[in-house]
Amino acid sequence: MVMGEVKLKERLQGCIRGEVLIGEPLSYHTYFRIGGPAEVMAYPAGLEDLKTLLKVARDEAIPVLILGGGSNMLVLDGGVKGLVINLSRTFLELSVAGEQIRCGAGVRTSRLLALSARASLTGLEGLTGVPGSVGGAIRGNAVTPLGTIADHLDWVRMVDCSGEERFMLRDELGVAYRHSELPTGTVIVKAAFALRRGVAAEIRGTISKLLIRRNLTQPVEVRSAGCIFKNPPRDFAGRLVEQAGLKGLRRGGAQISGKHGNFILNLGGATAADVLWLAERARAEVMAKTGVALELEIQVVGSPIAG
Repeated sequence: MVMGEVKLKERLQGCIRGEVLIGEPLSYHTYFRIGGPAEVMAYPAGLEDLKTLLKVARDEAIPVLILGGGSNMLVLDGGVKGLVINLSRTFLELSVAGEQIRCGAGVRTSRLLALSARASLTGLEGLTGVPGSVGGAIRGNAVTPLGTIADHLDWVRMVDCSGEERFMLRDELGVAYRHSELPTGTVIVKAAFALRRGVAAEIRGTISKLLIRRNLTQPVEVRSAGCIFKNPPRDFAGRLVEQAGLKGLRRGGAQISGKHGNFILNLGGATAADVLWLAERARAEVMAKTGVALELEIQVVGSPIAG
């Protein structure tokens, strides 16, 4: 970093309305409940705060991590250097306009789904059980057996590192499996979904059935970051891990789930090093037994503890 954390905090507090913290444990802000501290964390109070934060980080060559709902993320034990911009308090607007839902990037996917059911708008049922925020789900093109979040995405509005707003239609995003090609350094702030009229009772029934299935097949009762690996073409990562005989394998406070092989659990006190050891063991065993190279789905951020 060009400036120390105290100096950066003072600089940011002088130019944004939101809260700025030093050394905030990121384990408080992720589904995994794992990870070291953020050197500096800022909560923008709105769009202008976000623009200011991005411009200061660009001008001072400060690395930036955008944090939304904290799912699908493993923060390393040494924490994150630079600036963490936490959007969990911002961009929470949610409204219906005809057969379109407009949604702030900080909205939880569960809230978006609930509104679609109340408004009798169908198409988003596949988001049932998908954790985290809408912005993160779009960036990673969250996928379920019913499709991806991009299937009904209409447009997104974002801010780039210069603080300029940008607008892109769904077809411009280059979406693929677990991936979207958003311009480097941009932050999603709003999105719209094009849906169709349905029957509220039928929508709620589909959601209920999907939740029951998820609860039966996934370890939802224990802390995790969701699926650890992407599914390889025409196969399932969980099946391959299970075939390798690794269900239940434990390292420290972390364990490969006995219910679903593509989940690593925080049983209490797990470290990022524990999780990565299990993930690397699973990758090595699957490669040795099947020749399939599993690719991490979770985003790994931060620095390991030195030594």
